[in-house]
Amino acid sequence: MKHEGFGDARLEVNFDVDQPVELVQLTLALQAMARDYRRYANDAIRDGGGKVSDDDIKLYVTKVESGSIIAELGSAAQVMGAFLPIIDVNPLFSGYVQFFGQSISYFAALASRVGLKPSDITTTKAAAQAVADIMAVPASLVGSKFKLTAKVGARNADGSEFAAQITITSEEAAQAQRGALIAQKVLDYRGGADHENVLLYFQQTSTDRAKSDGRTADRAIVNSISQKALPVHFASQLDAARVNDMKSDPHQNPFKAAFRVDVNVETDRNQVPRFYRVVHIHEVIPDDSEEP
Repeated sequence: MKHEGFGDARLEVNFDVDQPVELVQLTLALQAMARDYRRYANDAIRDGGGKVSDDDIKLYVTKVESGSIIAELGSAAQVMGAFLPIIDVNPLFSGYVQFFGQSISYFAALASRVGLKPSDITTTKAAAQAVADIMAVPASLVGSKFKLTAKVGARNADGSEFAAQITITSEEAAQAQRGALIAQKVLDYRGGADHENVLLYFQQTSTDRAKSDGRTADRAIVNSISQKALPVHFASQLDAARVNDMKSDPHQNPFKAAFRVDVNVETDRNQVPRFYRVVHIHEVIPDDSEEP
């Protein structure tokens, strides 16, 4: 079905799955793809000497089908063409498919590397987050596939209807997601810390997920900094997930362990510590005081 105001060009996202997909996870994946495409299109248009605003490069979901979950993403330039500069979306869509395929290969390769330093990462945290969110769907469902297609709206000489296409298996998706999460953690660590290798002890924890900026309802003490329990923020989603896993594991107790961490201390206008920003968790040290 063709939608009023849209041209024939499309980005088609296909999650080939035979199991239910969590709605929140799917929504995050589509949102991440829209953000990633916007960054790509923005850079591509400006590199070509053009001028662009955010409204020019929005994506709209024009179709969602069940079974094999298919979402078509159409361009705002088609909908709002009378008000926006004319943008040829065909090369943008096909270029983005190729760019995304290269991103997947890059992050998959990172997953097998050891000893990565921030200087080794040639991408941004935003790009790593996008790949991690998009690949979360196929990575979580064994046997599934992810397909991204740039449709041109007309058949090619060979009978195909696309200008570019990539297909990623669940195993490849898991590898790329792993690499993207590693890249995020390495880049998170770039900021350095006010206090390195200090021991942090939790005094209060919550099972709620960390906010997008790393805030939690957790409170902890670092004796070498302050005797007062302060709120805890996490710079790394992986570190936040590591602590959350401990909370839900009956064999582990974050209150019965010390965390060797690097932290930044945020202070108020009177230089009084207000919260800890955990830059990196080096290790979790079990409390042996109760052992005979």
